Amino acid sequence: MFKKSIRYPLIYFIVSIIYQLVIHQEVRWIENLFICSAMFMIYMLYYWAEIPYEWKKRSDES
Repeated sequence: MFKKSIRYPLIYFIVSIIYQLVIHQEVRWIENLFICSAMFMIYMLYYWAEIPYEWKKRSDES
């Protein structure tokens, strides 16, 4: 779950740094880190929500 949710934010972070260096010659570190961490949290929540609940299966077996 962690590997899946870190991939896209890390790619965004690297691409945005390269883009800002080439186009603007200065990097907005705080903005990039905030967006990257927000993307990570959203992806982590998304992958966590996909995991099915096991409590229903356990109560049916009893």
